[in-house]
Amino acid sequence: MNSSFVIGIVTILFALLLGTQTTELPAVAKRMPVLLIWLVVILAAMMIVEEFMKWRTARRSAVIAPIDPDEVLLPVNWLVLVSFGAAIIAYVALIPIAGYLIVTPLFITGSLLVSRTMSAHLAVVIGALATAFIWAVFIWALNLPVAVLPILK
Repeated sequence: MNSSFVIGIVTILFALLLGTQTTELPAVAKRMPVLLIWLVVILAAMMIVEEFMKWRTARRSAVIAPIDPDEVLLPVNWLVLVSFGAAIIAYVALIPIAGYLIVTPLFITGSLLVSRTMSAHLAVVIGALATAFIWAVFIWALNLPVAVLPILK
């Protein structure tokens, strides 16, 4: 059995477990978590279906080119994993101090620059657009109490 099947099933079970935590929320507050839970369940189900289709295609063409169902995974890059985890902890810790509008674009842009997946200009544009989108959804539309700029208070 491929690990994608297991990950998909565990993801669905975890999302449904999180769904049980929303039962005591008011109907309006329940909308966003339920929407995200359904989105995760649908994406995990699509992952399972995709792996099943790959397995079926490989099984049909097994006479020509046998494919190992257990793909070899690359080793975990612990330095990158730990440094990114530390950056997330720093991000959460700095929002109440410096504010969302300062910390979020720095975190997103910095992560993209460190990963070296794109140019610096594009990383800054994506950081600004992602910050604006997240602000529009969580602060403007949902009126969540986020420290936008604590310096101004």
